[in-house]
Amino acid sequence: MDTKETKRMKSGMKHLRGAILTVSLISLLAVAVNTAAGQDAAAPSPGAGDAAAAPEASAQEDRSKSLEEMSRELEMLKHRLADVEKKLDNKIAEDKNSLKFSGFFDVSISNYKNQANIFQLGDFELDISHTFKNHFQVAAALVFNKGAELGVGFIDYHIYGGAISPRGRLFSEKGLHIQVGKFDVPFGNDWQHFTSIDRLTVTPPLTTEIIMEGGYNDVGLRFLANFMSFNFTIYALRGIEEGYSYGGNSFGARFGFTPFDNPYRFKSKIVSMLDVGISYIHDFDKNFGTAEMILAVDLETKLGPVIISSEYYRRDKTVGILLQGFHITAGLDFDHMLNWPFTLYGRYGHYFMERYKKFSEDKEISRVTAGIKINMFNISYLKLEYIRYITAYDEFRESDYYGSDLFYIQLMITF
Repeated sequence: MDTKETKRMKSGMKHLRGAILTVSLISLLAVAVNTAAGQDAAAPSPGAGDAAAAPEASAQEDRSKSLEEMSRELEMLKHRLADVEKKLDNKIAEDKNSLKFSGFFDVSISNYKNQANIFQLGDFELDISHTFKNHFQVAAALVFNKGAELGVGFIDYHIYGGAISPRGRLFSEKGLHIQVGKFDVPFGNDWQHFTSIDRLTVTPPLTTEIIMEGGYNDVGLRFLANFMSFNFTIYALRGIEEGYSYGGNSFGARFGFTPFDNPYRFKSKIVSMLDVGISYIHDFDKNFGTAEMILAVDLETKLGPVIISSEYYRRDKTVGILLQGFHITAGLDFDHMLNWPFTLYGRYGHYFMERYKKFSEDKEISRVTAGIKINMFNISYLKLEYIRYITAYDEFRESDYYGSDLFYIQLMITF
């Protein structure tokens, strides 16, 4: 991927090349016209002597020499331009293969009851990416919060296509990739927004927060591809229940359809005009028996200033626990409409838990969220958010974590 500087240089070279060709054509045309005019003007009149022929021959020779000299200079200029273009291509190749760093951190204020202090320092994340030999990439996301943790780390071999970011939206351009390592598992569409910099809101939806226990990140192997309007990823993982008593491994996939997108243009971290997906994970225990099955259907769209995202999750644990939930998130981008740097958003989310073995039990939560995200110079973002719980089961209400009305202020800095 070209840097801004190399992109400007490349664009300037294209304009310069066009200007040289234009000047060449104009100069050649002017010389030709001048030559023709000179010949017409010098045509001998009836009765003129041979004395007029000698000056004309000399003028014609001078024009020919001038034309040849101009042609040589233009040819030398073209060679110099070709050398500069070659150096520029080498510079772009170096930029593609260079070691790249980026990152962010956030600070938040809230009235969340379980917090020891209303001020909280969120994750400090450092993203690292290096591409070499045009087909291999090494990427990592180091997360610092009360210690250091490898949030993401993988080796990527792309048969074709370019490098991808360690986190966030994967399918920014056509490509075919094989990866091994630790990564955010593509499931639903909220996995693209696990970090605060990628998320429109401050808090995740109930589907991520409760059903997926904060988001699914695991170690394994995945194969992902983007062809025209279709994208998919297939993965084999250490196991969604690996941290519990089930053991075994998980296998899953997500298939996406973006009928109105052109995958041949760069559009990283931009919401698609329409992205519809279906995801499935099958988790096996250590005896290769079914431990749980998870299904998700998701939709994401951006029509002008309107952003809509929605998911439905169903997580069925064979021990007799069924988790279901959905959310609808909508945003209105005023930057798109009026060049005002903020987005208003709202969300409704619902969660339902049912025990269906040994004994019966139902639990239910629903809540609404509203807020604003302010873009400050494209390097910093300020979010203000309000959450209201409409329904919540008794055990949830009685915990120290519960507050019927929650307020958040979050400031993020990127670098």
